[in-house]
Amino acid sequence: MNYACISDRAFITKKDLTAKKTLSDEVKARKAYIRSHKFSLNVNPSNQQADVKITKE
Repeated sequence: MNYACISDRAFITKKDLTAKKTLSDEVKARKAYIRSHKFSLNVNPSNQQADVKITKE
């Protein structure tokens, strides 16, 4: 389990810190689609079959 504790010590890491990378157009389009639609997932307990409904908000 990861957790953070308040400390007086400076932030130290063994790995190099990297700058935030720009997202590709495909990833931007995927994120926009997920944000603009509502997803509903229902699972039938008798046969374990999933029913997914996607509606535009």
